[in-house]
Amino acid sequence: MKFRTKLLILLLTITLVPLSLSFLSQRTSMLHFGKRLASDTHTQLNNSATTLLHSLVDDFARILNRDKAMGLLTLQIQAQAVECRLSSPPPEHPRPIFFSADYASPQNQPKDLITTQKHRRPTKDGTLASIPVSYSQQVIFLAERKKPQEVADELKQISSMPEVYRSLHEIQPDLFLWQYTALESGIHSSYPGKGGYPDSYDPRQRQWYKDAVFKGGAIQQILTDLTTRNLILTLAKPIYAGDGHLAGVTALDIDYRQFFTDWSIPTEWADDAESMILIYHEDAPDPGQQLEVLLRNRSEDHASDWRIPVEHEYLDITDPQLQELQQDLLNGNSAVRKITYRGEESLWAYGARNVDEPFPLVIVPYQQIIAPAVNAENYVNQQISQSLRISAALTIIVVAAAILLAISRSRKVTHPIMQLSTAAKQLSDGDFETRVDIRTGDELENLGKIFNGMGRRLKEREQMKHSLELAKEIQQQLLPDSSPICPNFDLAAQNLYCDETGGDYFDFIALKDSGQQRLGLAVGDVSGHGIGSALVMATARGALHSLVDRYESNLNVLASELNNQLCRGTANADFMTLFYGVLNPEERSLCWISAGHAPIFFYRADGQVKELDSSGIPLGIIEETPYEMAPVIKFSPGEILLIGTDGIWETRNTAGEMFGTERVIDLLIQHAGASADSIASQLLTKLDIFRGEHSRDDDITLMVVKAL
Repeated sequence: MKFRTKLLILLLTITLVPLSLSFLSQRTSMLHFGKRLASDTHTQLNNSATTLLHSLVDDFARILNRDKAMGLLTLQIQAQAVECRLSSPPPEHPRPIFFSADYASPQNQPKDLITTQKHRRPTKDGTLASIPVSYSQQVIFLAERKKPQEVADELKQISSMPEVYRSLHEIQPDLFLWQYTALESGIHSSYPGKGGYPDSYDPRQRQWYKDAVFKGGAIQQILTDLTTRNLILTLAKPIYAGDGHLAGVTALDIDYRQFFTDWSIPTEWADDAESMILIYHEDAPDPGQQLEVLLRNRSEDHASDWRIPVEHEYLDITDPQLQELQQDLLNGNSAVRKITYRGEESLWAYGARNVDEPFPLVIVPYQQIIAPAVNAENYVNQQISQSLRISAALTIIVVAAAILLAISRSRKVTHPIMQLSTAAKQLSDGDFETRVDIRTGDELENLGKIFNGMGRRLKEREQMKHSLELAKEIQQQLLPDSSPICPNFDLAAQNLYCDETGGDYFDFIALKDSGQQRLGLAVGDVSGHGIGSALVMATARGALHSLVDRYESNLNVLASELNNQLCRGTANADFMTLFYGVLNPEERSLCWISAGHAPIFFYRADGQVKELDSSGIPLGIIEETPYEMAPVIKFSPGEILLIGTDGIWETRNTAGEMFGTERVIDLLIQHAGASADSIASQLLTKLDIFRGEHSRDDDITLMVVKAL
């Protein structure tokens, strides 16, 4: 059998078997990867949506409570203002009165009539027409065709109400639609002023008026607005004359859509998500009417007739799918649950229920949440299929090339390749002196020359790698391996380098003081990172350890001497910021000095965080630089000092945004009750989450000192 035939059989065997196995393995692994990716993405999207919805409903609940409290407070002030005027004598010079008919008369109407997007009514053809309103005047409507002279005194008494209405309206102008007062005498005062009252209108026959009188206190109702035909939330409260008898009812209207204005639903969910405001009637006789829908963002904007009461809407929590929701409502818990309701699987997020108080509910179709995962899965499957087709095509090409190569080149090609193969194996086994002798006069000879130069470079690389590992091990030995136990204080420190070595430094130095136990605290940051910074850091550490006992109480002299040594012993481009302090556990005090190391965060007992500034320039820049000690810190129990390097607040995320000092302050306030080690760990965890896939650009070091 000829050599070419043998070579062909050999090449086909060597090529086809591995390629076939590789093809099958690749196909299996990629399909598994696609399924695993889809599953992980589903889980991540579900978890992210759950967390986001929890946050949303908590925010919605706060917004809801804020708006309701604002409305009730405004109503109370409005009621007091009306009662005050009704109990006072009629003024001699009352303000002008504008009746409903005056607003239709160009000669008699107020001069400041304007139109707004908020005050509009539907026309017969279905379009919306703006309603002219006056923000300086009220409108007076007299029920039962009463004559102005019949109620002249009361008209004078409430003539100055526009001033009250306007001042209250400006507190939350987007929230309030109408403010008005209806008196038992038939007078109806409304702000902002507008026309358009039907002759048959009698506010005393409206449900809000009757319910407020019956209850004797503030009430809330969903009604149809007389003017705009919008569904509104009405807050009403009875008012009384000076002798205690019922004088009427004062009220204000809120366009229900305003409740949803500040509800920020993510854009990708906005079209399909449904938001509601609910109230739970625990004592309702019908279990199917316990959970009432007060408002929903998908309600009809306009009702056909203001005289028809708005029908109550309920969610039937007797449905087996809503049993867990019912239990959460009974226990006053907020939650996010996946529920199949009326044939559709959705995530339901609802706030905590308080007795007789409304709470928010947000429903997002589950398919909308996992849509990115489904799209990603389909895309991955398409890419896998395409990749497999390409792999198959490449396999065919490789086999064909192997056949042609065996036929055309034979030994001239195989011998140098075998020589290179043997030498490559020796090189991979660590024989960096191996060489090949190829003299074919073509690319294979050039390849042999390149191969012969690889051993030396690989050997240098291996030596460099070993040196870096040794430098990292030595530098780690220079740093404390644990935080010391200190009376009256809880101490913690952590350090992360972005390379094998770095320029950040921290230390706990036990001082030799015969009188009291004292502890030196040091945190430093050398410019840059890597081997050069590590050497400067080691130099500074050695110098500091040699000086601390000599200048224990003279930190300014210590800093000056350390600066001089670094100026003389390092390059001009190398400098170091340093915080150094002497902690006195018995006196709960800290004497300290900062050479360009700032900010330093001090959490005080009153819950505030103060940023302490540096008291001097960095070390190693200008020789004979004077330094001043900072004011002594006196610790109270629970107070915390956090010293870190700029790698913390200068950490960037994938969008290029820096972590910043505000997030450090917020975390310190949030976790002030935790241990020093927990605070440090929480901060590093937050940094990892914030950074995401962005690589670490700088070393990170922090020290936490907490008074017990």
